Amino acid sequence: MLGVLARPGLLLAALALTAAPLAAQTRTITGKVLEEGSRAPIAAAQLQVQGTSVGTLTRDDGAFSIVGAPAREVILVVRRIGYPLTRITVAATSGPLEIVLKRDVLNLDQVVVTGQASGISRRNLANDVASVSGADMNKVSAQSIENAMQGKIAGAQISQSTGAPGGGNRIRIRGISSILGSAQPLYVIDGVIVTDVAIGSGTNKVTRAAGTAISVGNQEAPVNRIADLNPNDIENVDVLKGSAAAAIYGSKASGGVIIITTKRGQAGKPRFALRTGMGTAELAYRNGSRRFQTLDDAVRVFGPGITPFFDPNQYLDYETLAYGNRPVNSDLSLSVSGGTDATRYFVSASRRNEEGIVDNTFARKTNVRVNLDQRISSRLNLQVGNEILNNASDRGLFGNDNAGNSIAYTLTKIPGFLDLRRRPDGTWPVNQFYPSNPLQTIDQFQNDENVWRNITTGRLTADLLTGDTHTLQFIAFGGVDLLNQTNLVYSPPTLQFEPVDGLPGTSGNSKTTNLQRNLNLNAVHGWQPTSSIKVTSQVGTQYEERDFNQTRASAQNLLGGLEVVTSGTVRDIDESRLRVQDFGVFVQSEALWNEKLLLTVGARADRSSNNGDPAKFFLFPKAASSYRFQNVLDGWIDEAKLRVAYGETGNQPLYGQKFTNLDLSSVGGLGAFRVGSVRAASDLRPERQREFEAGVDLNLLRNRATMSVTGFRRNISDLLITRTLAPTTGFSSETSNGAEMQVTGAEVSINAFPVQTTNVTWTTRLNWGTNRSKVTRLPVPTFLLGAPQVGAVRIEQGKSATQLIGNDTLPQPGGRVVVPVVMGDGNPLWTAGLSNEVRYKRFSLYALVDQQKGGMLANGTWRHYDLGQNSRDYDELDEFGRKKGDVRRTSYLQVTRIFYQNTSFIKLREVTFTWDMPQAWTQSVWKGASNARLSLSGRNLIWWTKFRGGDPEAQNFGGGGAPDAVQRNRELAAYPASRNFWLNFSVDF
Repeated sequence: MLGVLARPGLLLAALALTAAPLAAQTRTITGKVLEEGSRAPIAAAQLQVQGTSVGTLTRDDGAFSIVGAPAREVILVVRRIGYPLTRITVAATSGPLEIVLKRDVLNLDQVVVTGQASGISRRNLANDVASVSGADMNKVSAQSIENAMQGKIAGAQISQSTGAPGGGNRIRIRGISSILGSAQPLYVIDGVIVTDVAIGSGTNKVTRAAGTAISVGNQEAPVNRIADLNPNDIENVDVLKGSAAAAIYGSKASGGVIIITTKRGQAGKPRFALRTGMGTAELAYRNGSRRFQTLDDAVRVFGPGITPFFDPNQYLDYETLAYGNRPVNSDLSLSVSGGTDATRYFVSASRRNEEGIVDNTFARKTNVRVNLDQRISSRLNLQVGNEILNNASDRGLFGNDNAGNSIAYTLTKIPGFLDLRRRPDGTWPVNQFYPSNPLQTIDQFQNDENVWRNITTGRLTADLLTGDTHTLQFIAFGGVDLLNQTNLVYSPPTLQFEPVDGLPGTSGNSKTTNLQRNLNLNAVHGWQPTSSIKVTSQVGTQYEERDFNQTRASAQNLLGGLEVVTSGTVRDIDESRLRVQDFGVFVQSEALWNEKLLLTVGARADRSSNNGDPAKFFLFPKAASSYRFQNVLDGWIDEAKLRVAYGETGNQPLYGQKFTNLDLSSVGGLGAFRVGSVRAASDLRPERQREFEAGVDLNLLRNRATMSVTGFRRNISDLLITRTLAPTTGFSSETSNGAEMQVTGAEVSINAFPVQTTNVTWTTRLNWGTNRSKVTRLPVPTFLLGAPQVGAVRIEQGKSATQLIGNDTLPQPGGRVVVPVVMGDGNPLWTAGLSNEVRYKRFSLYALVDQQKGGMLANGTWRHYDLGQNSRDYDELDEFGRKKGDVRRTSYLQVTRIFYQNTSFIKLREVTFTWDMPQAWTQSVWKGASNARLSLSGRNLIWWTKFRGGDPEAQNFGGGGAPDAVQRNRELAAYPASRNFWLNFSVDF
């Protein structure tokens, strides 16, 4: 018994003897982290003993204390956003440290995503990845993050589909990437793929823009749902433009990838940030209308019935009446961050209320976000985030129209002498010369949209192995994006146009749910055999599932004028359900030698339920390399980096393209199905994009400037096309892979700080991009997307994929013949952005100029002013003595280019004047407050263009069944663009 008791005693004694030397092998490292020059403390800097999981964060005063550090000489790694990564050698007997960091104004040490769970310093990056900081995103209050990125990314064309409150944009990165497939980039928030779906409101039942369906999305300028996000919550945006960078996302990345990183908490006491603003807007451009000089002119247009209404002394500006609202807008956001070394949090809430320049139009956006970082143990870290969003809007009735009731469409047909304003008794005059009174439509038509959205993200990091030579991490991240959208369209029977079809009153109710789930599991291994060699390898999987469910119901002839669809005697229903499941595996390895040479190889294999064979994997490889030459030319070129990259990405077939549809039919009065006329190919597969990219990055003038030059060539194969089949097959056409296309381009980015003194700083940024496309293989005859009389895209081997075709007349014996000719190209020659910010003491002035050269846009609104014989220059005479309006109106179907115009422009996109209020003033009013700032800003203030008809970027109308991927060059009766002005105040406390 005594021996049994002795054994635990011996074990405890042994543990006690070994504990002393173990304790002696650790120590506590203390010190402060300060900023060079100002000597200001740097809070929330991350310090870690290299090769271990031991570390901490600096407190608000910059002080730190690292407990459990090895007693030997160690290397301390210091990281902080906005400062270069720094390594400090700490001797075994070192006392308190003072670590001084120099601000990284050129972001050379910014970590850029290169793998699903890894990144690398920008100074070693082998790809051209554009980045926009949260501060640059919020220079001027913006409707959406896409508006905030305009003019700031080389090679990105961002155009508006509507000027309505709440936004609505299209992004094209490095030119065209598909013909019939998806054209939008992939969005990733904190590692989780989210939806950017654009859902039509259901106004087509009223406008008849494209048949009698309840909704036709490309006719209704829907909001792409990335506009729901709050720009104030964004820390940084990275844009993976090339396939070598985007290959990690495989078959969904041919349109580029936009990676959004949100703000996270910093250790320390709670710090609040308040931002509030008031703004307004005004119509940015007026089309003007004809001033009828004689009754005869009016009668020739409107008939003899116009006689009692004609008054040559009266001219009503209907654009002022319709678009003259001067709204009072507001933007309020409050955030708090803080925590300890183990637990950090960031919480924000915002409310943006944006009224439109058209009465009764608005967008009201509310966001609440919670981001939490928890160190569960020395080896286990958890990051979670959740954002709840609500976006409510009414965008009025705009866009293409074949029923005579769209607001902007109808304005083109109203003479200035005709008074359609509300009468004193509250009734509305009847427009006897067109089906609707647009002022009444503005007053009574409802187009309500309400979106609730919940985005949840999570990331778990486990340090399985930490050593001087080897490290191993397991990283799991995933999330859920749940979107619920409700659209209510109500056109009351009292509207003038409603009784025209004998069915007064229209109501529409649409409910859409989009659920997107994805999960990534990754193992990341680090190997550092020597101080000059570092290899990072990873292997992982990604699973994604998307469920989209939509129901629509509409009713006409509303009994009693009730809004509910059950009150209508003529009803219509529609339903869509889809589920897409994707699975991918990927491997990647990056080797960095001596912080100079980087070699990267990797591959991803994807399968998708959208493919003809859902079990088949498609491989997308990548490879890249860069080499840094230092001290190239003393005082001029501090460093030069050469880089080359190759990668492949894909573009999945759209849902349903692999199926041959069954259409509803009737046999002997009984319901039945019949096989659709379009046959799907059984081997449908992703479009494949192979891209080679090369470039040089220069650090100049003693690190006062950087310059990046990139050239790229994309070869896109397996493009989805539709080919005509012989009638004997029983089908009219087939969707299949087969076409090929090449896109070549170049990009330049320059960041410079010409002046940096104590009182004066000057920052300038320039970006420029160009690209050209060519169809290199077309296994079907040349075909048109659209109709030549109003402009079409012609897909033709050896030609640009965005060439525009229209009718023209050519002389021949006995007269002239109408033939289709090339009018130009819808793709611009180049785009550029130039920003400058000058700061003097407490004042700063910032301006961004955005420029586009070339491109073409069909000016549909101007065309309809002419068709209504109501354009402002209709009566002006040409060199042959003919009225210009008459010539255009009677010949545009034969000479299409009349209403196609060059879309070159220069825009003063953003301007901000800022005053940093003195700290003493701030604290005299509010003790504990700091960084108080007052700013006056504007967006889209001025533009210079020869384009007639408003905004040369407004591309809201997809006609003739032409897909969005190629046709972004038509404007018709869009909600007009506006200038926006904001007065903002921000303060920390």
